[in-house]
Amino acid sequence: MSATAVSAGVCDFPDSRNVQVTVSRLDGDVVYNNARSRDGLRRMQKQSGRANAFGRAWTPVGLTLTELKYQMRLKVEAIAVTKRTYCARLTSVDAEIGYDKLKVYIARKFRPGTCAYRSISEHEMTHVAVFRQALETFYPRLQRRLHRAAEQLEPVRAGSPDAAANYMRKRLAATIQPLFLEMNRELDRNNARLDTPERYRREQSMCAEW
Repeated sequence: MSATAVSAGVCDFPDSRNVQVTVSRLDGDVVYNNARSRDGLRRMQKQSGRANAFGRAWTPVGLTLTELKYQMRLKVEAIAVTKRTYCARLTSVDAEIGYDKLKVYIARKFRPGTCAYRSISEHEMTHVAVFRQALETFYPRLQRRLHRAAEQLEPVRAGSPDAAANYMRKRLAATIQPLFLEMNRELDRNNARLDTPERYRREQSMCAEW
C-alpha cells in the first residue's frame, strides 16, 4: 500500500473510544474601511459575486463583505499493521466555524460624522446582522452534524497516519458541506431583501449630501 492509499472499514482496534469533538463559533469582528472609491467598491462587489437591485451600472456607496471560515484540526491514533500499513482511527476534532472579520466599506466620498456616512453605516450594519443571524441559525446544525459524522467515522487502513488523517478530514468536510451551501443561499436571499430601490430611496431622503 502506498503512503497515500486509504481503505475504509477494513481494520479494527481491540477497544472502543469516544471521539472528542470541539466546535468553536467565530462571530467575527466588524472592521470599517473608508479608503475606497465608489468605483473601487463596485469592482469589489463584482468580484465577490454579490448582486444588487440596480443592475451592473449601479455604483455602491457601501459594501459589507466577509468569508465563511472553516478549519479543522484532527488527531488520530495509529497502529502499525505492516511496515508500510497502519490502522488508524479518529480520536479528536477541533473545529472553528464562522467569520474572521466582517468588513464594512464606506466610499471615501462620505466622511465620518456626516449624515450620509451615518446612513450608509446603519444600512451596512443591517447586513452585518444578516451574517450573524445566519451563523446563529446554522451553527447548532453544523455542530451536531460534525459531532455525528466524527462519531460514525470508522477506522481506516492507510499507508501513513497523515494519509489517514487527510482522508478523515475530507470525509468530515464533505458531510457538512451541504449545510454551508444552504447557509450561503440563505445569506444571499436575506441580503438581497435589504438592497431594494425603495429602501435606498428612503435612506437617501434622510440626508442632503449625496
